Amino acid sequence: MSDFDSNKDPWLAVNLSMFFPGIGQIYGGNIVRGIIFLGSQAYFLSMGFWHLFAAKGNTVTGFIYLFIASIAYLFNILDSHLVIYYKHQDTIREKIPRKYKNPWFAVFASRILPGLGHLYLQKSILGLILLTSSLIFLKLDDLFDPLLIVVPILTAIATYHSYLIFPRPHGSLGRSFISLMAGLVFFVSLIGNYFPQWIEQRFEKFIIPSESMKPTLQIGDMVFVSKVANYLPRRGDIIVFTPSESIKTKDPQSPEYYIKRVIATPGEIVEINQGKVYINSLPLDEPYITQPPLYYLPPEVVPAKNYLVLGDNRNNSFDSHVWGFLPKETIVGKAYKIGWPPERINPLN
Repeated sequence: MSDFDSNKDPWLAVNLSMFFPGIGQIYGGNIVRGIIFLGSQAYFLSMGFWHLFAAKGNTVTGFIYLFIASIAYLFNILDSHLVIYYKHQDTIREKIPRKYKNPWFAVFASRILPGLGHLYLQKSILGLILLTSSLIFLKLDDLFDPLLIVVPILTAIATYHSYLIFPRPHGSLGRSFISLMAGLVFFVSLIGNYFPQWIEQRFEKFIIPSESMKPTLQIGDMVFVSKVANYLPRRGDIIVFTPSESIKTKDPQSPEYYIKRVIATPGEIVEINQGKVYINSLPLDEPYITQPPLYYLPPEVVPAKNYLVLGDNRNNSFDSHVWGFLPKETIVGKAYKIGWPPERINPLN
């Protein structure tokens, strides 16, 4: 074993691998092993998110990929530690340092939960302050979004300080490196905190509550809704929307959301007569409906920034033929995929 290898710390490898699998192995000199971990994790994550959110992806397959990615991440952390630990011939070295304290273990503990690293270094008062503050803000940031930044700040401070107070000399390189690591810890923690919110701003889940969209959608189907800024619905799109004033007038007990199919867009002339929908006097081919509509709708021009929406179960749907046109501003987004249950997973439109 070279002197270079003997100077490497297994708990530094753990900290590096916490950023992304494979980095700790590369640091430990196992470059091929590290590249395999890195590439595999990138593949598992990309395939997992694609299957979860893409229209043609399979939700179950997506969860399987993300589960594998989680297991691979944990195994990577363990492997990055052991791959260096077993290269050392130091008989007093501990896998989990207790008697012989390790600054990088303190950093690792601080990243798990701010304050743990300080408690490990027997800085009880500061450790309890950091730990208590972190637990409080972990609860509060669920209620107040601006507080999502607080725990990443506490984690970065605890990471930096737990290394700095370790009772041994530090060179400028050590201080520079831990400063960089603390900055990365803050950045990664911040992304982790805001990523779910970012997803919620772009995607929504909606459970089908009624039979109004049969046979396309069944009661209990979970559909994924894409919320894109400046979305312009097209004929055939299945959309989710909040109740307009005309809907509330017809049904004061209206639910929070509705889901229907766009039939006519602004400026088009729509008519329903003798079981057929006509757009600009041309009959609309509708293979998705349960049965032809048994009602009459006289020819009318769809106003600007409004849409005519109908349920696929035409004669059992509370839709535009009852309460009129739908204003664009009430539209939440386009339903593009049945994501659950497994036997119903399918792209829409």
